[in-house]
Amino acid sequence: MTDTTGQTDDAARVERNKETFRRLQYDVIVGGRDELIEEIFSPEFRTLRAGLAALAAASGQASYPSAGSVYDRFRAGLAGMKQALGGQEREIVELHGAGDRLWARFDIHATHTGTFLGRPATGRTVTYTEVAFLRFDEDGRIAEGWFLCDEFNLAAQLGAGS
Repeated sequence: MTDTTGQTDDAARVERNKETFRRLQYDVIVGGRDELIEEIFSPEFRTLRAGLAALAAASGQASYPSAGSVYDRFRAGLAGMKQALGGQEREIVELHGAGDRLWARFDIHATHTGTFLGRPATGRTVTYTEVAFLRFDEDGRIAEGWFLCDEFNLAAQLGAGS
């Protein structure tokens, strides 16, 4: 079956999901357009692993918030990340999908602007890579996410362990 543009339903779904991921990275996280969060995430969204939250929890910092709606928890986690690693720039290096699944590799450049890993702000610029594995619902919203960042490299750039 094809849609009106000649794409198969699966190809059109994958392109829609890629655009949703781009909007998350560039419009919400970098651009600060929090009003788009409800359009991007399903109300049943589940985080299977949150990249930086796992690293923060290992250092004794609060992890990804567990109270409130999906949207409130994402906003709180995003605010904490931006407080610690501000001025973020993101570059999607790879973005692939099939059906309701999408996987991405992206680079993040940020400034250490707040306490992270027990380290007060250093003003250092950090660069690290993150990968995401996502599942989308029928409406094209992110329903499930597994995020992994290069935690060791990031911790080393912030002087952890020295």
